[in-house]
Order: sequence, then structure tokens, then C-alpha cells
Amino acid sequence: MNMMNDKFMVVEAKRFFDGYNTIFDSGDMDAFSNLFTEPFISVRADGTLESMPTHEMAKDFFSKALNKWNIEGYQYFTTKDYEVIPMGQKSMLVSLTWEMLNESRILIREWRQSYNLIKVDNHWKVITSTFHIN
Repeated sequence: MNMMNDKFMVVEAKRFFDGYNTIFDSGDMDAFSNLFTEPFISVRADGTLESMPTHEMAKDFFSKALNKWNIEGYQYFTTKDYEVIPMGQKSMLVSLTWEMLNESRILIREWRQSYNLIKVDNHWKVITSTFHIN
């Protein structure tokens, strides 16, 4: 990869996660679950593995997460500290820091997470996500 392509992939990653945030913040879990491949695998913060073979299972999983976070005061997510490793033209590894904010945009918590993305029919999709476990 050359520097121009690397910069393009960073722009693509940020664009994808801007949309990811917008859809999640809207609560549209049907649309949100379509951002993931079938199957999708997530390594959670406690080290457990969540396997979601279908979009319907991902929708259910993320709906439960949204409900739990709403109880904690969640209103918005922001992202920062992107690290993007291109893996060819149609795949990349993206690490970023999530900030969960309340209605007043006060930080509830933050964490670091990595995503393996693949381009399918000109759309980026998440294959796996991994919480960085400290």
C-alpha cells in the first residue's frame, strides 16, 4: 500500500464509523445489524465470545445493549484515536476509542475496540470486533 491509499482507507474508516454512530444513536437496530456480516463475531470486554450467525441475532444483541446503555444514561457516542491498517483494497483493521456520553455530553465511560472490516458490494461491513481488555 502506498501513503495515498493508506490515507484513503483512514477516510473510509472514519466515514463508516460516522454512519455506524448515526445509525446506532438513532436506535434503528434493523439498519444497524446490516452493518455486520453473517456471521459476525465479537470478543467482549469480559473476554467472552459472542457469535451472531444472522442479522436477526445481531439486531437482538445490539437492542439489548442499547437498552442497557440507555439505563446508564447513554445518549450519544463519539470516536477518537483511529488507527487503520489496510489489508489490501477491500479489507482493513480499525482500532478506535469509543466515548459514551449522556444527554449533557458528559462522559459515562470510554473503551478501545478493534474492528475487521471487509468491503462487500461496495459497502463496508464488520466481520469481527474485539474489545481491548486491560
